Amino acid sequence: KDVWDVYPFNSGYFMCIRLKRVNAEKLRLHLLEKYGVGLISIGESNLRIAFSCLEEEDIPELFDIILKGIEDIKA
Repeated sequence: KDVWDVYPFNSGYFMCIRLKRVNAEKLRLHLLEKYGVGLISIGESNLRIAFSCLEEEDIPELFDIILKGIEDIKA
């Protein structure tokens, strides 16, 4: 689904995505309240995702949860 763009990154600690359809702060709060996932919003459309606090095998699930959160808000 075309809901975000990934900013270029080469860090093993974090990355940022640019949201295309929802407000970053609104999504951040929703993810924290509904799914217990804490991310950092930067401006209206950017989310910072910290890999340093995730196990590698949990990364796909995190992006699935972000997508669910976007779908929740847009529903």
